[in-house]
Amino acid sequence: NVWSIYYELCLEFICGAPGNILKYFMTENEEDYADVTQGLKLVKEVIAAVDNKVNEHEKKKRLKEVYSRTDSKSIMRMKSGQMFAREDLLRGQKLIHDGPLQLKNSAGRLKDVQALLLRDVIVFLQEKDQKYIFASLDQRSTVISLQKLIVREVANEEKGLFLITAGIEKPEMVEVYTSSKEERNTWMQLIQEAMQSMEGDDDEGVPSENEEDRRLQEIKVKELRGAEFQLSFSGLK
Repeated sequence: NVWSIYYELCLEFICGAPGNILKYFMTENEEDYADVTQGLKLVKEVIAAVDNKVNEHEKKKRLKEVYSRTDSKSIMRMKSGQMFAREDLLRGQKLIHDGPLQLKNSAGRLKDVQALLLRDVIVFLQEKDQKYIFASLDQRSTVISLQKLIVREVANEEKGLFLITAGIEKPEMVEVYTSSKEERNTWMQLIQEAMQSMEGDDDEGVPSENEEDRRLQEIKVKELRGAEFQLSFSGLK
């Protein structure tokens, strides 16, 4: 990977350095210059393809590492009622992003977790006896489907975001914190991109939810956030 960057920089220097060295020596043969320039473009495309494959390989390796460290008996019930077990980390999944985050519980305390953004779910794990288990968070699920998920910033908290499970009778909200504003923005962007990709794969040809459905979901979310605020306020009294 380092060598591929080195070769690319060398070619860019030849084709695009101040004074354009290559063009200076090829003033009588513009065709040769065009060929080399096209070669640079093709080299960049090959390098990008190789980097993409390397990244995919590293993501697969990382997911297998997490899987191997996860307790074989660990299981989590999702909000939909579906059970998510250790084996489901690999079954039809792809790791998009991962990293350490914090979850806020109902008492206002933060819990350290390892987050995995997969093809269609977000998984939060915690360490126990040098193993990973699905994180515990009051009575809320820590395996969250991306389907009809709503992602929002936490007001006045540049490192915080809400993950709100919509499209069900009673929405469920998880408050997540990152180490920086930039990291929060990265997580939000990648989650939204994964949601769009999943909708394109799974819902092709299926009519999207109408405006009334979206309006009702937003009302439920506002009610849920209002209830969370009331609980936090009452806890301060």
